[in-house]
This record gives sequence, structure tokens and C-alpha cells, in this order.
Amino acid sequence: MKQHTDPRERLIEAARLLFAAEGFDATSVRDITARAHANLGAITYHFGTKEALYHAVIERFAVPIADRIAAISKETGPPLDRLGTAVRAFLDHIWRHPEMPRLILREMASDRPLPEPVGRVIRRNVESFTRMVAEGQADGSIRSGEPHLMAMSIAGQPLFLALASKAIRQVIGRDPGDPAVRAMIADHVISNMKSALQSHSHAAAESAQEVAP
Repeated sequence: MKQHTDPRERLIEAARLLFAAEGFDATSVRDITARAHANLGAITYHFGTKEALYHAVIERFAVPIADRIAAISKETGPPLDRLGTAVRAFLDHIWRHPEMPRLILREMASDRPLPEPVGRVIRRNVESFTRMVAEGQADGSIRSGEPHLMAMSIAGQPLFLALASKAIRQVIGRDPGDPAVRAMIADHVISNMKSALQSHSHAAAESAQEVAP
């Protein structure tokens, strides 16, 4: 673990790794402070509670990509292309923060309500993807369907493939740590997404343009 001179940063880094590996409930204050080389009262001093530290960890890695996807959703250009750009950015962020999908999906699989930072980030991402889907439906480039569910499907595959890194490595024989493999996965996800979303009439029009002399 990279050692920060700032004890607050050390606590966030230690908590990030432990929460992703063990979950919120199984991670103790003592575990975090020991890993951060901080005294036992450091979490109370810097954050107030373990839950507040957990929220700070989530916001640290999840808010920047939510901001990026929101910005892409408001750009100009074909909705399908912007969706592809957003998915590529999402995947790149996940590769750089492998704890992100583990933390998010652990919370989604638990019986308790989503922590507010998790719910807020998911809501923002769904809204951004939904905006682009709805724009594509309006211009005829994206097929009909419930846009919120379509948006959640778009976000779901990158999260799954990030969690499936071990299977990709052991079953397929490709290393997701290799930038070329990551690019291949991103191209695959985007191609599948566009094929699933593209309206039949729009696809037919594009095919006609490709074969036209």
C-alpha cells in the first residue's frame, strides 16, 4: 500500500482495501488503523465514525467517474457514440480502481438499504445513461424499450467483466492487466451494447450507406 504522510489519506487507502476485501461489517476500526499505521482514535478524529469513513472511500473513487459520465451525456453527437465513450471511460476507471465493482456489488447484494453515497452515484450514472438512451430513442437510432432498465444493463456489463477478471485470466487465457486485453474487452462491450441498442431501421440505413457506390 502506498504510504501517505497525511493520516487521513492513509486511513482512506487502508479502508478502501479492507472494505473491498472483507466488507463493511467484517472490517473493524482496529483493522483499519493498524493497516494505516494510525492510532486507534484516528478514525473518530478525522471522520467521526467508521460509516463516515466508508462513505468517504466510496465518494473518493465513485464521484469522479459519475462526473465524467454526466459530462459525456451532455455533449453533442450521436447518442450511441456518446454511450460508447461513456462505457469506455467507465471501464477505464474500473480497471484503475478494481475495488470499485467489489464494493458496489457487495452493497447491491446485501439485504440492507444502499448507503447514501452508493445510491447517489448509481442514481447519477443511471440518469446519465438514461438521458443518452432517451435521446437515441427520440432520433430513431436506439430501439424502443424502458430507458432506465436499458441504462442499468449498459452499466452492468462493465461491472461484471471487471469482477470476472480471474475467470478471463484462467478460463480464456487473457490477462486483463494487459492494456491490449483491456482495449479488446472495451471494444467487445461497446460493440455488444451498440448491437443490442441500435434500432433495426437505423442499422438498415447504415448498412445501405456502406454498400452504396
